[in-house]
Amino acid sequence: MTVEMVDIKDVLVNDSLFSLRDYILESGTEPSCQISSFQSFGILYPVIVYRDSKKQLHLIDGVKRVQHAKLTQQKTIRAMILPETSPVTDIISLIICNKRHEIESSIINKVQSICFAISLNAPESWILDILCFSFDFKPHSEFLRECERINNLPKEIKRFCHDKKISLKQLVNFTHYPGELLEKLIGWKNVLQLTASTLDEVASNINDCLKRENKTVDDLLSEPEVQEIFDSSLGPREKTEQFRQLLHLRKFPLLSASNSRIEKAVRSINMPREIKFTWDRTLENKKMEINVLLNDPVKWAGILKALQSHELKTTIESILDEL
Repeated sequence: MTVEMVDIKDVLVNDSLFSLRDYILESGTEPSCQISSFQSFGILYPVIVYRDSKKQLHLIDGVKRVQHAKLTQQKTIRAMILPETSPVTDIISLIICNKRHEIESSIINKVQSICFAISLNAPESWILDILCFSFDFKPHSEFLRECERINNLPKEIKRFCHDKKISLKQLVNFTHYPGELLEKLIGWKNVLQLTASTLDEVASNINDCLKRENKTVDDLLSEPEVQEIFDSSLGPREKTEQFRQLLHLRKFPLLSASNSRIEKAVRSINMPREIKFTWDRTLENKKMEINVLLNDPVKWAGILKALQSHELKTTIESILDEL
């Protein structure tokens, strides 16, 4: 390993084998302390490059130093040159050590760091035993394939996952949905109030509906009831709740129809407002509850009469039959 003055134009930055540009998402664009130090003291430390078999120089560490040198029209820069024989695992470890803060800022950055190592043909055993362990992952036999599927998610979805600090489980869930659907969903982030769990739920329900009804996302969006929600003057939270309810009705048509009939039956009887009816809307528990909320003893006689009415008895029987 030597330190030499090299021509800046000969240093591959974005095209470097070791560029993290397509792997690590950054959280902000604020000037770093390094930029200030460059302006005050110049470039104090050499960049690190790798010289391949064709004598090309691939930048490993020092993007901001190279950018500053180009900005100040410097022709050369000091570089610590790693030879072609350098183990790729050592280079990856060096990069991850230098970028630890950015990498650990989100789960997706950790996952994509693993994909970065895969792209460099690092030994799978080293990735599983060393790299995954350092990121607190507990890999299983399919873990690396899951990481690659996460890395193939649409760019805007990955940005959303980074900003929202989305968990590994939710990242894996997103890989089961079509890319077209995810891109459409992330385009709604200014219209709907999307959290990690809401995005997952909406994506899952839309995907199920499209499969069952053999439709496309555009087919769904063109339907009047969907357009009515998106074109309304409601706020993002209200639009989100209405859209979630609509999707739920579409996903469980039989369940929704049963609940609608029960609700209609409850509304049809003229009961005192102190009497409340509740039931499991998933219809898994085949029972209903009747609660009496009493704060005035004078009302008890009227409530008792209502509870003993033939109308209530008939309604309860019809509800229990529905359940």
